Amino acid sequence: MAAAGGVLEKRDGRSYMDDTIPLTATIATYRTQSSHVEFVVRVQRGPNPADSWDVSHRYSNFDLLHQALQVSRLPLPLPPKKVFGASERQFLVERMQGLQAYLEAVLKEPLLASSVELKKFLDPANYSESFYENALRNVSMFFRSEPKWAVVEPLKSIGWRFRKQYYLIASKTDPKLPRHLLSWCEPGPDSSLGDRELEAAMKVLTDIRHPFILSPVSASYNGTGVMVVRKFNPSGSLRDLIYGVKPNAPVLVKYCQQARRPLQLSNVRIYGRQVLEAMSFLSEKGFVLGHIHAGNVIIEGGCCRLVDIENSLLGLPSLYRHHFIEIRKIHSHIGEAVYSFGHMLYEMCFGHQLKTATLDELSNTPAPVVPILESILTLQGIKNGLPSITDLLANSFFSEVSVTMGEKPTIRVPSKLKEVLRTHLEHVEQRVHDQQRKLVLMRRESRAKENLQSEEERKKRRKKARKQMSLQESSEPPAYPVTTSLPRQNTIASSQPVSMPSSAKTASSSKTKDKTSSAKSNSKATPPPAAPPPPAAAAPAAPHP
Repeated sequence: MAAAGGVLEKRDGRSYMDDTIPLTATIATYRTQSSHVEFVVRVQRGPNPADSWDVSHRYSNFDLLHQALQVSRLPLPLPPKKVFGASERQFLVERMQGLQAYLEAVLKEPLLASSVELKKFLDPANYSESFYENALRNVSMFFRSEPKWAVVEPLKSIGWRFRKQYYLIASKTDPKLPRHLLSWCEPGPDSSLGDRELEAAMKVLTDIRHPFILSPVSASYNGTGVMVVRKFNPSGSLRDLIYGVKPNAPVLVKYCQQARRPLQLSNVRIYGRQVLEAMSFLSEKGFVLGHIHAGNVIIEGGCCRLVDIENSLLGLPSLYRHHFIEIRKIHSHIGEAVYSFGHMLYEMCFGHQLKTATLDELSNTPAPVVPILESILTLQGIKNGLPSITDLLANSFFSEVSVTMGEKPTIRVPSKLKEVLRTHLEHVEQRVHDQQRKLVLMRRESRAKENLQSEEERKKRRKKARKQMSLQESSEPPAYPVTTSLPRQNTIASSQPVSMPSSAKTASSSKTKDKTSSAKSNSKATPPPAAPPPPAAAAPAAPHP
């Protein structure tokens, strides 16, 4: 297998990888080895052609990938195996085309494209480690310091972030206590908080008191990653409710199936209002918003509660980062939050995630939701300016819903941490702005290269056409007859001398002299010829009988 590439962002002695950047793959050629055939796959990360590499795979590797993705139950067109004639050239060309169609079908599905199985297949250099084993080593340290907890079972791949591992835990001292969920994750590429600052921020999360935010029971940073313990809700997330699945199943099993249930319009209004209230509260306290999606909203007793707030403090890219990077009008964390809320609203109304960055049309959509989705998810709405969180709360679709806030929401943020959060917010927004600017520059350079190449191609075609015309003109017969004069008998030949032997030259010279003297004497004796007589008059024509 060839070594893969990929650009890692290195900072403060750590390496970071943005897993939300999509990969593209093209089968370039094949190589015939002594006992097998390898297909060379050209992989590119994001829009930058410089961030590309080659990786070679046998057909058996494609088959192993296919078996790993079969849990999704999606119809993926992997070409069948062939025992005899598998090395014939015509078959290999057809096999390349079939494998290319297979990769395109996999990359078209967002959950498959972001799966760790596909990442390891296309980029083994950066995804060869076992994320589960790495998390388990750090979690074991937590259980040594917190002996009251015990692992019930690991919940592998229940979320789309494969770098974030989950464990179902229970109390050793009191079996009657409900089970809890332990998560562990390392900082991401957007991180800017130091170790002490991150530890202080984790403690603040446990002090949040809000009816629509599920505060963690404990949250700590061990110098490598963050461990968060919160109550486990058997009902699962809002996305689990939409898909009608249990929360502890792998993400490819839960969300790739076809059976989906859009929510009733009344529930869409209530859940949307509750999430907006939580977003408004966190925004006022200086937290970065962006990790708003149906998987980060827990349903508890008919009430929505926002979770995974630590993702923004860890600097993890949001689920829809690769979408709004393409839209320069979305350049603030509030715009990112509203845009993400629009995707969640779409998922509640239609029962599935929106796979594209924007909407072209809204058919079969409840009338009260149409203007809200148009203002957030259409190009024209984004161009006009996204609504703010306050604007959405003032919209009659949400404002007419009564919610019970209970006690006044509170959170204790030290003054020093407030400044840290403000700096972190500016850092995240600047990174988004830089990525958008790089994308614009790359697209501009790409268009310039395409125009240059197209101009060169046009010149080559014109030159080739002129050459073909000249060849045709030289090969075609002339349009009019060409007469050739026959040589006269007593004319002097070409003026170019003809080489001959010296003896022949002497004889020829003497003969020429004799002829010349003879001609001179004859010209003196012979008188000049008489003028020809005038032509006779033509006889009159006979009358016609």
